[in-house]
Amino acid sequence: MPQKNALVEAVLAQLKSEFSAARLATAQTFAGLFFRRVPDEDIAARDLADWVGLARDALDFVQVRTGEQSLVRVYNPNRGEHGWESSHTVVQVLTDDMPFLVDSVTMAISACDNLVQSVVHPVLQVDRDAGGHVLGVNEESAAGGRGKAESFMHFEVDRRADPEELSRLADAVQRALADVRACVRDWSGMRAKMHEIAEDLAARPLPVDATARVELQEFLRWAANDHFTFLGYREYTTAKQGSEDVLMAVDGSGLGILRAQEARPRPLKSLAARDVPDSEGGKVVIITKTNARSNVHRPGYMDYIGILRFDANGKPVAEERFLGLFTSSAYTARPWDIPLVRRKYESVMRDSGLKPAGHSGKALRHILETLPRDEMLQAATGEI
Repeated sequence: MPQKNALVEAVLAQLKSEFSAARLATAQTFAGLFFRRVPDEDIAARDLADWVGLARDALDFVQVRTGEQSLVRVYNPNRGEHGWESSHTVVQVLTDDMPFLVDSVTMAISACDNLVQSVVHPVLQVDRDAGGHVLGVNEESAAGGRGKAESFMHFEVDRRADPEELSRLADAVQRALADVRACVRDWSGMRAKMHEIAEDLAARPLPVDATARVELQEFLRWAANDHFTFLGYREYTTAKQGSEDVLMAVDGSGLGILRAQEARPRPLKSLAARDVPDSEGGKVVIITKTNARSNVHRPGYMDYIGILRFDANGKPVAEERFLGLFTSSAYTARPWDIPLVRRKYESVMRDSGLKPAGHSGKALRHILETLPRDEMLQAATGEI
Protein backbone atom coordinates (compact mmCIF):
# COMPACT_ATOMS: atom_id res chain seq x y z
CA MET A 1 0.00 0.00 0.00
CA PRO A 2 2.82 2.55 0.69
CA GLN A 3 4.03 1.95 -2.88
CA LYS A 4 0.55 2.66 -4.24
CA ASN A 5 0.12 5.76 -2.07
CA ALA A 6 3.44 7.08 -3.34
CA LEU A 7 2.34 6.45 -6.92
CA VAL A 8 -0.94 8.31 -6.39
CA GLU A 9 0.94 11.27 -4.91
CA ALA A 10 3.42 11.28 -7.78
CA VAL A 11 0.64 11.14 -10.39
CA LEU A 12 -1.29 13.97 -8.72
CA ALA A 13 1.87 16.08 -8.49
CA GLN A 14 2.25 15.76 -12.26
CA LEU A 15 -1.40 16.65 -12.90
CA LYS A 16 -1.56 19.55 -10.44
CA SER A 17 -0.21 22.13 -12.86
CA GLU A 18 -2.79 21.37 -15.55
CA PHE A 19 -5.94 20.68 -13.49
CA SER A 20 -8.27 23.07 -11.72
CA ALA A 21 -8.74 22.56 -7.98
CA ALA A 22 -12.12 20.89 -8.53
CA ARG A 23 -10.80 18.52 -11.19
CA LEU A 24 -7.72 17.75 -9.12
CA ALA A 25 -10.00 16.68 -6.25
CA THR A 26 -11.83 14.36 -8.64
CA ALA A 27 -8.49 13.06 -9.93
CA GLN A 28 -7.31 12.38 -6.38
CA THR A 29 -10.34 10.21 -5.56
CA PHE A 30 -10.29 8.47 -8.93
CA ALA A 31 -6.56 7.75 -8.81
CA GLY A 32 -6.79 6.45 -5.25
CA LEU A 33 -9.60 4.04 -6.13
CA PHE A 34 -7.99 2.97 -9.41
CA PHE A 35 -4.47 2.33 -8.17
CA ARG A 36 -5.74 0.55 -5.06
CA ARG A 37 -6.91 -2.20 -7.41
CA VAL A 38 -3.75 -2.43 -9.50
CA PRO A 39 -1.75 -5.53 -8.46
CA ASP A 40 1.51 -4.68 -6.70
CA GLU A 41 3.57 -6.50 -9.32
CA ASP A 42 2.07 -4.32 -12.06
CA ILE A 43 3.01 -1.02 -10.42
CA ALA A 44 6.67 -1.33 -11.37
CA ALA A 45 5.88 -2.67 -14.84
CA ARG A 46 4.94 0.80 -16.12
CA ASP A 47 6.88 4.03 -15.66
CA LEU A 48 5.45 7.14 -14.00
CA ALA A 49 4.88 8.97 -17.30
CA ASP A 50 2.62 6.16 -18.51
CA TRP A 51 0.71 6.01 -15.22
CA VAL A 52 0.14 9.77 -15.40
CA GLY A 53 -1.00 9.50 -19.00
CA LEU A 54 -3.30 6.59 -18.23
CA ALA A 55 -4.88 8.46 -15.30
CA ARG A 56 -5.39 11.61 -17.39
CA ASP A 57 -6.80 9.61 -20.30
CA ALA A 58 -9.19 7.65 -18.05
CA LEU A 59 -10.42 10.84 -16.37
CA ASP A 60 -11.23 12.27 -19.80
CA PHE A 61 -13.15 9.10 -20.63
CA VAL A 62 -15.37 9.23 -17.53
CA GLN A 63 -16.01 12.97 -17.77
CA VAL A 64 -19.39 12.82 -19.53
CA ARG A 65 -22.05 10.08 -19.36
CA THR A 66 -25.80 10.58 -19.67
CA GLY A 67 -28.69 8.51 -18.33
CA GLU A 68 -28.12 4.76 -18.50
CA GLN A 69 -25.55 5.08 -21.26
CA SER A 70 -22.77 2.48 -21.33
CA LEU A 71 -19.50 3.91 -22.63
CA VAL A 72 -17.11 1.49 -24.33
CA ARG A 73 -13.86 2.16 -26.08
CA VAL A 74 -11.35 -0.29 -27.52
CA TYR A 75 -8.04 1.20 -28.58
CA ASN A 76 -4.29 0.88 -28.76
CA PRO A 77 -2.92 3.75 -26.64
CA ASN A 78 -0.04 5.82 -27.88
CA ARG A 79 1.72 8.76 -26.26
CA GLY A 80 0.92 11.22 -29.03
CA GLU A 81 -2.85 10.76 -28.82
CA HIS A 82 -3.48 9.34 -25.34
CA GLY A 83 -0.42 10.37 -23.32
CA TRP A 84 0.61 6.77 -22.57
CA GLU A 85 1.32 3.53 -24.36
CA SER A 86 0.91 -0.18 -23.86
CA SER A 87 1.87 -3.36 -25.65
CA HIS A 88 -1.75 -4.50 -25.18
CA THR A 89 -5.07 -3.43 -26.63
CA VAL A 90 -7.15 -1.62 -24.00
CA VAL A 91 -10.87 -2.06 -23.38
CA GLN A 92 -12.46 0.54 -21.10
CA VAL A 93 -16.06 0.54 -19.92
CA LEU A 94 -18.09 3.01 -17.89
CA THR A 95 -21.63 2.05 -16.91
CA ASP A 96 -24.05 1.88 -14.00
CA ASP A 97 -22.74 -0.52 -11.38
CA MET A 98 -24.55 -3.84 -11.74
CA PRO A 99 -23.97 -7.51 -10.91
CA PHE A 100 -22.16 -9.74 -13.43
CA LEU A 101 -20.28 -6.90 -15.19
CA VAL A 102 -16.68 -8.10 -15.01
CA ASP A 103 -17.60 -11.73 -15.75
CA SER A 104 -19.80 -10.77 -18.68
CA VAL A 105 -17.32 -8.35 -20.28
CA THR A 106 -14.54 -10.91 -19.83
CA MET A 107 -16.72 -13.48 -21.62
CA ALA A 108 -17.35 -11.05 -24.48
CA ILE A 109 -13.62 -10.41 -24.81
CA SER A 110 -12.85 -14.14 -24.78
CA ALA A 111 -15.57 -14.83 -27.36
CA CYS A 112 -13.64 -12.56 -29.73
CA ASP A 113 -10.54 -14.75 -29.32
CA ASN A 114 -8.77 -12.43 -26.90
CA LEU A 115 -7.02 -13.24 -23.64
CA VAL A 116 -7.42 -10.81 -20.74
CA GLN A 117 -4.00 -9.87 -19.42
CA SER A 118 -5.16 -7.59 -16.60
CA VAL A 119 -8.28 -5.91 -15.27
CA VAL A 120 -8.78 -2.99 -12.89
CA HIS A 121 -12.32 -2.35 -11.66
CA PRO A 122 -13.01 0.50 -9.25
CA VAL A 123 -16.63 1.36 -8.39
CA LEU A 124 -17.15 5.12 -8.20
CA GLN A 125 -19.87 7.21 -6.60
CA VAL A 126 -20.29 9.85 -9.33
CA ASP A 127 -22.28 13.06 -9.08
CA ARG A 128 -23.20 14.52 -12.47
CA ASP A 129 -25.11 17.56 -13.69
CA ALA A 130 -28.13 17.41 -15.99
CA GLY A 131 -25.84 17.11 -19.01
CA GLY A 132 -23.95 14.17 -17.56
CA HIS A 133 -20.77 16.13 -16.69
CA VAL A 134 -18.86 15.07 -13.59
CA LEU A 135 -19.40 17.33 -10.58
CA GLY A 136 -17.63 15.09 -8.07
CA VAL A 137 -16.38 11.56 -7.43
CA ASN A 138 -16.46 9.75 -4.11
CA GLU A 139 -15.66 6.28 -2.91
CA GLU A 140 -18.66 3.96 -3.26
CA SER A 141 -21.17 4.48 -0.42
CA ALA A 142 -19.06 7.26 1.09
CA ALA A 143 -20.84 9.19 3.83
CA GLY A 144 -22.44 12.26 2.31
CA GLY A 145 -21.46 11.20 -1.19
CA ARG A 146 -23.84 12.31 -3.93
CA GLY A 147 -24.64 10.69 -7.25
CA LYS A 148 -24.89 7.01 -8.11
CA ALA A 149 -22.55 4.04 -8.33
CA GLU A 150 -20.75 3.63 -11.65
CA SER A 151 -18.38 0.86 -12.67
CA PHE A 152 -15.19 1.80 -14.45
CA MET A 153 -13.49 -1.23 -15.98
CA HIS A 154 -10.03 -1.17 -17.52
CA PHE A 155 -9.01 -4.36 -19.37
CA GLU A 156 -5.73 -4.96 -21.14
CA VAL A 157 -5.99 -7.78 -23.69
CA ASP A 158 -4.05 -9.35 -26.54
CA ARG A 159 -2.99 -6.63 -28.94
CA ARG A 160 -5.09 -6.26 -32.07
CA ALA A 161 -4.22 -3.83 -34.87
CA ASP A 162 -7.03 -4.48 -37.35
CA PRO A 163 -9.70 -1.74 -36.97
CA GLU A 164 -12.41 -4.28 -37.82
CA GLU A 165 -11.29 -6.51 -34.96
CA LEU A 166 -11.33 -3.56 -32.56
CA SER A 167 -14.81 -2.60 -33.72
CA ARG A 168 -16.05 -6.19 -33.41
CA LEU A 169 -14.71 -6.37 -29.86
CA ALA A 170 -16.39 -3.08 -28.91
CA ASP A 171 -19.71 -4.29 -30.35
CA ALA A 172 -19.46 -7.58 -28.43
CA VAL A 173 -18.85 -5.74 -25.16
CA GLN A 174 -21.80 -3.40 -25.82
CA ARG A 175 -24.09 -6.38 -26.48
CA ALA A 176 -22.97 -8.04 -23.26
CA LEU A 177 -23.62 -4.84 -21.30
CA ALA A 178 -27.08 -4.51 -22.85
CA ASP A 179 -27.92 -8.07 -21.82
CA VAL A 180 -26.62 -7.49 -18.29
CA ARG A 181 -28.76 -4.38 -17.96
CA ALA A 182 -31.83 -6.21 -19.30
CA CYS A 183 -31.37 -9.08 -16.84
CA VAL A 184 -30.70 -6.84 -13.84
CA ARG A 185 -33.59 -4.49 -14.69
CA ASP A 186 -36.10 -7.34 -14.98
CA TRP A 187 -34.66 -9.72 -12.38
CA SER A 188 -37.21 -8.93 -9.68
CA GLY A 189 -40.04 -9.18 -12.21
CA MET A 190 -38.89 -12.59 -13.41
CA ARG A 191 -38.45 -13.89 -9.88
CA ALA A 192 -41.91 -12.58 -8.92
CA LYS A 193 -43.35 -14.26 -12.02
CA MET A 194 -41.96 -17.65 -11.00
CA HIS A 195 -43.41 -17.28 -7.49
CA GLU A 196 -46.73 -16.21 -9.04
CA ILE A 197 -46.80 -19.31 -11.27
CA ALA A 198 -45.99 -21.52 -8.28
CA GLU A 199 -49.02 -20.13 -6.46
CA ASP A 200 -51.20 -20.34 -9.56
CA LEU A 201 -50.43 -24.04 -10.06
CA ALA A 202 -52.69 -24.81 -7.11
CA ALA A 203 -55.78 -23.99 -9.21
CA ARG A 204 -54.67 -24.94 -12.73
CA PRO A 205 -55.84 -28.09 -14.51
CA LEU A 206 -52.77 -30.34 -14.57
CA PRO A 207 -52.34 -33.97 -15.65
CA VAL A 208 -50.73 -34.88 -12.30
CA ASP A 209 -52.00 -35.84 -8.88
CA ALA A 210 -52.14 -33.55 -5.82
CA THR A 211 -48.78 -34.72 -4.45
CA ALA A 212 -47.00 -34.07 -7.74
CA ARG A 213 -48.69 -30.68 -8.01
CA VAL A 214 -47.25 -29.63 -4.63
CA GLU A 215 -43.82 -30.90 -5.64
CA LEU A 216 -43.94 -28.80 -8.81
CA GLN A 217 -44.86 -25.74 -6.75
CA GLU A 218 -42.01 -26.41 -4.33
CA PHE A 219 -39.53 -26.76 -7.18
CA LEU A 220 -40.45 -23.36 -8.64
CA ARG A 221 -40.19 -21.72 -5.21
CA TRP A 222 -36.83 -23.42 -4.64
CA ALA A 223 -35.51 -22.22 -8.01
CA ALA A 224 -36.72 -18.66 -7.40
CA ASN A 225 -35.10 -18.52 -3.96
CA ASP A 226 -31.51 -17.93 -5.13
CA HIS A 227 -31.06 -21.24 -6.95
CA PHE A 228 -31.63 -19.82 -10.44
CA THR A 229 -30.10 -16.74 -12.06
CA PHE A 230 -32.86 -15.28 -14.21
CA LEU A 231 -31.78 -14.11 -17.66
CA GLY A 232 -35.02 -14.13 -19.66
CA TYR A 233 -38.74 -14.89 -19.57
CA ARG A 234 -41.51 -15.05 -22.14
CA GLU A 235 -44.98 -16.53 -22.51
CA TYR A 236 -46.20 -18.59 -25.47
CA THR A 237 -49.61 -19.81 -26.57
CA THR A 238 -50.50 -22.61 -28.94
CA ALA A 239 -51.96 -21.89 -32.34
CA LYS A 240 -52.58 -23.72 -35.59
CA GLN A 241 -50.22 -23.10 -38.47
CA GLY A 242 -51.60 -25.18 -41.28
CA SER A 243 -52.04 -28.63 -39.83
CA GLU A 244 -49.37 -28.17 -37.16
CA ASP A 245 -49.66 -26.97 -33.55
CA VAL A 246 -47.10 -24.27 -32.86
CA LEU A 247 -46.08 -22.07 -29.95
CA MET A 248 -46.50 -18.33 -30.60
CA ALA A 249 -44.82 -15.70 -28.40
CA VAL A 250 -47.25 -13.49 -26.50
CA ASP A 251 -46.56 -9.87 -27.42
CA GLY A 252 -45.26 -7.78 -24.53
CA SER A 253 -44.61 -10.75 -22.24
CA GLY A 254 -40.83 -10.81 -22.63
CA LEU A 255 -38.48 -9.88 -19.80
CA GLY A 256 -34.70 -9.81 -19.53
CA ILE A 257 -32.88 -10.92 -22.67
CA LEU A 258 -36.20 -12.06 -24.17
CA ARG A 259 -37.82 -8.63 -23.83
CA ALA A 260 -36.64 -7.35 -27.21
CA GLN A 261 -35.81 -10.55 -29.09
CA GLU A 262 -38.16 -11.66 -31.84
CA ALA A 263 -39.48 -15.20 -31.60
CA ARG A 264 -40.57 -17.35 -34.52
CA PRO A 265 -43.35 -19.90 -34.10
CA ARG A 266 -42.01 -23.23 -32.86
CA PRO A 267 -43.61 -26.64 -33.40
CA LEU A 268 -45.21 -27.83 -30.18
CA LYS A 269 -43.99 -31.37 -30.79
CA SER A 270 -40.37 -30.16 -30.83
CA LEU A 271 -40.39 -29.33 -27.13
CA ALA A 272 -37.65 -31.26 -25.32
CA ALA A 273 -40.02 -32.00 -22.47
CA ARG A 274 -39.06 -33.98 -19.40
CA ASP A 275 -41.86 -35.50 -17.33
CA VAL A 276 -41.65 -34.15 -13.82
CA PRO A 277 -42.30 -36.34 -11.97
CA ASP A 278 -41.95 -38.89 -14.76
CA SER A 279 -44.13 -41.44 -12.94
CA GLU A 280 -47.15 -39.19 -13.48
CA GLY A 281 -46.87 -39.23 -17.28
CA GLY A 282 -47.90 -35.59 -17.66
CA LYS A 283 -45.54 -33.16 -19.33
CA VAL A 284 -45.88 -30.21 -16.96
CA VAL A 285 -42.37 -28.80 -16.47
CA ILE A 286 -39.57 -28.76 -19.02
CA ILE A 287 -36.07 -28.70 -17.52
CA THR A 288 -33.31 -28.81 -20.10
CA LYS A 289 -30.47 -26.91 -21.71
CA THR A 290 -30.92 -24.48 -24.58
CA ASN A 291 -28.73 -24.54 -27.67
CA ALA A 292 -27.71 -20.92 -26.96
CA ARG A 293 -24.81 -19.93 -24.75
CA SER A 294 -25.12 -17.33 -22.03
CA ASN A 295 -23.15 -14.12 -22.43
CA VAL A 296 -24.07 -12.97 -18.91
CA HIS A 297 -22.38 -14.04 -15.66
CA ARG A 298 -20.74 -17.27 -16.83
CA PRO A 299 -20.26 -19.16 -20.10
CA GLY A 300 -22.14 -22.31 -21.02
CA TYR A 301 -25.51 -23.26 -22.42
CA MET A 302 -28.41 -21.60 -20.65
CA ASP A 303 -30.81 -23.58 -18.49
CA TYR A 304 -34.44 -23.68 -19.56
CA ILE A 305 -37.42 -24.05 -17.25
CA GLY A 306 -40.75 -24.18 -19.04
CA ILE A 307 -44.14 -24.58 -17.36
CA LEU A 308 -46.93 -25.83 -19.61
CA ARG A 309 -50.56 -24.77 -19.23
CA PHE A 310 -53.32 -27.24 -20.04
CA ASP A 311 -56.97 -26.89 -20.93
CA ALA A 312 -59.73 -28.86 -19.21
CA ASN A 313 -59.11 -31.77 -21.60
CA GLY A 314 -55.42 -32.04 -20.70
CA LYS A 315 -54.19 -30.48 -23.92
CA PRO A 316 -51.20 -28.09 -23.61
CA VAL A 317 -52.28 -24.60 -24.67
CA ALA A 318 -49.50 -22.32 -23.40
CA GLU A 319 -45.99 -22.23 -21.96
CA GLU A 320 -44.26 -19.90 -19.51
CA ARG A 321 -40.55 -20.09 -20.26
CA PHE A 322 -37.59 -19.01 -18.13
CA LEU A 323 -34.01 -18.88 -19.36
CA GLY A 324 -31.12 -18.58 -16.95
CA LEU A 325 -28.44 -20.44 -15.08
CA PHE A 326 -28.78 -22.66 -12.04
CA THR A 327 -26.63 -21.12 -9.31
CA SER A 328 -23.65 -22.71 -7.59
CA SER A 329 -25.83 -23.38 -4.54
CA ALA A 330 -28.14 -25.46 -6.77
CA TYR A 331 -25.19 -27.56 -7.92
CA THR A 332 -23.96 -28.18 -4.39
CA ALA A 333 -27.40 -28.92 -2.89
CA ARG A 334 -27.94 -32.55 -1.89
CA PRO A 335 -30.37 -34.46 -4.15
CA TRP A 336 -32.77 -35.16 -1.28
CA ASP A 337 -33.02 -31.40 -0.62
CA ILE A 338 -34.07 -30.43 -4.17
CA PRO A 339 -37.79 -30.63 -5.03
CA LEU A 340 -38.48 -32.97 -7.96
CA VAL A 341 -34.94 -34.36 -7.76
CA ARG A 342 -35.64 -35.78 -4.32
CA ARG A 343 -38.51 -37.84 -5.76
CA LYS A 344 -36.18 -39.30 -8.34
CA TYR A 345 -33.61 -40.00 -5.65
CA GLU A 346 -36.20 -41.70 -3.43
CA SER A 347 -37.50 -43.75 -6.37
CA VAL A 348 -34.02 -44.97 -7.36
CA MET A 349 -33.16 -45.86 -3.76
CA ARG A 350 -36.46 -47.68 -3.28
CA ASP A 351 -36.36 -49.56 -6.58
CA SER A 352 -32.78 -50.67 -6.00
CA GLY A 353 -33.98 -52.99 -3.24
CA LEU A 354 -30.91 -52.09 -1.19
CA LYS A 355 -31.03 -51.37 2.52
CA PRO A 356 -30.29 -47.63 2.97
CA ALA A 357 -28.11 -48.34 6.03
CA GLY A 358 -26.23 -51.18 4.33
CA HIS A 359 -22.88 -50.91 2.57
CA SER A 360 -24.36 -51.07 -0.95
CA GLY A 361 -27.21 -48.72 -0.04
CA LYS A 362 -24.73 -46.16 1.27
CA ALA A 363 -22.61 -46.59 -1.86
CA LEU A 364 -25.65 -45.94 -4.08
CA ARG A 365 -26.55 -42.88 -1.99
CA HIS A 366 -23.02 -41.56 -2.50
CA ILE A 367 -23.22 -42.14 -6.26
CA LEU A 368 -26.50 -40.24 -6.48
CA GLU A 369 -25.11 -37.43 -4.33
CA THR A 370 -22.14 -36.99 -6.66
CA LEU A 371 -24.01 -37.24 -9.97
CA PRO A 372 -23.94 -33.94 -11.92
CA ARG A 373 -26.98 -31.89 -10.95
CA ASP A 374 -27.79 -31.21 -14.60
CA GLU A 375 -28.33 -34.93 -15.09
CA MET A 376 -30.39 -35.25 -11.92
CA LEU A 377 -32.56 -32.30 -12.95
CA GLN A 378 -33.06 -33.25 -16.58
CA ALA A 379 -33.06 -37.05 -16.65
CA ALA A 380 -36.08 -39.25 -16.08
CA THR A 381 -35.90 -41.67 -13.15
CA GLY A 382 -35.38 -44.64 -15.45
CA GLU A 383 -32.38 -42.97 -17.09
CA ILE A 384 -30.83 -42.27 -13.69
